[in-house]
Amino acid sequence: MTRDRRSTLVLLAGSSAVQMSSNMVAALLAASVLGPHGRGLMVLGVSTAGIVPLLAGLGTGPQLRSAYPAAGGGARRRDLVASYTWCSMAATVSAAVLAVAVSALSAPLIDPALADPRYLLALSVLTCGYVAHTQLPDGWYAAGLFRSGSLWAMATTLGGGLGLLIAVAVAPSVWALLLGQGAGMLTATTAQVVALRATGLLCFQAPARRELSRLLGRGCRALGLTLGLALALRLDRYVLGALTGAAAVGVYSVASTLGQVPRMVPNAIGQLVNRDAAVASGPLRPVRTVAATAGVVTAVGAVTGLLGWLLVIPLLGPGFAAAGPLLVVLLVAEVAFVPYAVASRALLGAGRMGAVGAFGLAWSAAALVLFLLAVQLWGTAGAAVACVTLYAGISASSWLLLTRRAARRQGPDRPRLADSDDPRPGGADDPHPEGAGDAQPRPAPLSRV
Repeated sequence: MTRDRRSTLVLLAGSSAVQMSSNMVAALLAASVLGPHGRGLMVLGVSTAGIVPLLAGLGTGPQLRSAYPAAGGGARRRDLVASYTWCSMAATVSAAVLAVAVSALSAPLIDPALADPRYLLALSVLTCGYVAHTQLPDGWYAAGLFRSGSLWAMATTLGGGLGLLIAVAVAPSVWALLLGQGAGMLTATTAQVVALRATGLLCFQAPARRELSRLLGRGCRALGLTLGLALALRLDRYVLGALTGAAAVGVYSVASTLGQVPRMVPNAIGQLVNRDAAVASGPLRPVRTVAATAGVVTAVGAVTGLLGWLLVIPLLGPGFAAAGPLLVVLLVAEVAFVPYAVASRALLGAGRMGAVGAFGLAWSAAALVLFLLAVQLWGTAGAAVACVTLYAGISASSWLLLTRRAARRQGPDRPRLADSDDPRPGGADDPHPEGAGDAQPRPAPLSRV
């Protein structure tokens, strides 16, 4: 790994660490202020605000990242960016409306407070913030500007955390905390929009109909993965809320938030893998990548588990005592999640939208059945154990999909998907500095992933 590539990875991991730390502090603070029931209501709101933008975005983010490097310069690239800009604006409005509808409709099943007008107003603002947090960084990453993308993603998360802190000081209630977090995210988003326009990665000209149709058509094929897997990874909260109540969701969410701390490592590596696949920069050497990532995740998870077990009760009180054992199980699930984090990013970067879309939809359906059975039988412990089973299954099947599709495209003279060193001069670790997206690379064969 070259020095430039190593520095990019460190930057991405550092940004993920800052965002994860901010979310963890915000979660613990909200739990201590609101208690299990109030924290559960907030988690349901945040989960809705995080999932709905993926549906409203119609898979345009992954498609932009796959198509931008090969779009060349000039009119076609401007049309692509303009199409993405208008899709993102439409997603902001539709996501806010959809989030309010989902919350209001789920209130009779989970808790009447989910239909409170103040709660719905705050949820709509927070959803708009999450649309920006989902859509805008993909513009930076599509162009290979990892430094800018990671810093702006970090700024948006920190803005939300600052808004939440202000809300805690002014009016410590569920709706106020949601509103404060959303307002903080949108404040940072305003500055990011200005920066994106200045670099040409946000364009408000009328998009070409052909480019807009291509972006939406191909993006929707990836929607199954982005939305389906988001549902699969968050259905545990909704099922717990429906079957056991908001208080159980509050306790479970503390363990879940702490358990996701190690995920900052595969998230950072996944960004590089996605870019490599999009520009066909070289073979991934997947076994080595996954093994190294799993080792780091295990080490970070061990530290997180020990600290979480020791500090949950002193910080949050005996009402959250069950979060300790749940945390241990969920940390095991994070290790099982690593192969998926690498394989799915490679498939998306290589443009295999249809296959990964069907994959995501299948696993979201399986997750619903699994969580319903496990929570019905064993409550919050069942949800945690179901996460281990689900993550292991997702990882195994995504890994199989990646290797099979690579094998189909390997001729006798083409490189194998293995851990061997790249025979080309410079190897597989050529860096992608900022501005690398301005080149015109060849299409990305999956056998190079």
